[in-house]
Amino acid sequence: MVIEAARPGKSAGSIGFILSTALTISEVNYLLVSGGLSPSDFDAYICNSGSELYYPSSSTEDVPGLPFVVDLDYHSHIEYRWGGEGLRKTLIRWIASVNDKKGEAGNIEEDESGSTSHCYAFKVTNPTLVPPFKELRKQMRIQALRCHVVYCQNGTKLHVIPVLASRSQALRYLHVRWGMDLSNLVVFTGECGDTDYEGLLGGVHKTVILKGVGIDALKLHANRNYPLEDVMPLGSPNIGQTEACDSNSIKSSLEKLGASEGVEIHCNHTHLAAL
Repeated sequence: MVIEAARPGKSAGSIGFILSTALTISEVNYLLVSGGLSPSDFDAYICNSGSELYYPSSSTEDVPGLPFVVDLDYHSHIEYRWGGEGLRKTLIRWIASVNDKKGEAGNIEEDESGSTSHCYAFKVTNPTLVPPFKELRKQMRIQALRCHVVYCQNGTKLHVIPVLASRSQALRYLHVRWGMDLSNLVVFTGECGDTDYEGLLGGVHKTVILKGVGIDALKLHANRNYPLEDVMPLGSPNIGQTEACDSNSIKSSLEKLGASEGVEIHCNHTHLAAL
């Protein structure tokens, strides 16, 4: 729907698309193929909760079998004090202790297929038996583990990534790399999302919240130091919410934010982060 609403501007070359997600690049490629989209429909792919950054490519050498190239400069930007294999072994021991305490063997398991060199992924069978996000961050600090933890996919996945990595950080990196004007950046997000959700709100960029999207993830934000609403300044002129999740409502919200004229998007070199 976002692509449909902005397709005229995309065809004219005045709009670019960035897909930001917790999925791996192989999962993204599968969804693109299933949806009849081409990898070149997006200019960049922020994957694994912001720990990986890819661009579409005609070559499949960099990512075997897939038409993408990885941004190694981004890796060098986020890998400061990244624990690597030592951190992974520590996390495996921590998972075993959590499973033992809850008496649920295998509730948290390593997800090797979903992991990368800068993202250790774990499957969660029963999200109600894992520590709340706030408690999990506290445990990581107590053990002096310098990493960023993200509950994603409605709590069925746990990602551990470098402390300097995040989806919002990847957008800032692209802002510098491409020279984007952040005031022309429009971020599309749901009413709720992964535990890194709040990092995508606020700032000089514009945000469109898609009504009814992501509400199942509200449970991930139940145990917080402050209400999620406190970081959602809905009165801001840079934040709008659609009346429904369809292309007409999206176009209307873009018009209200000054990001379009009529039914077309005319912002110069605007990049839409479809989240």
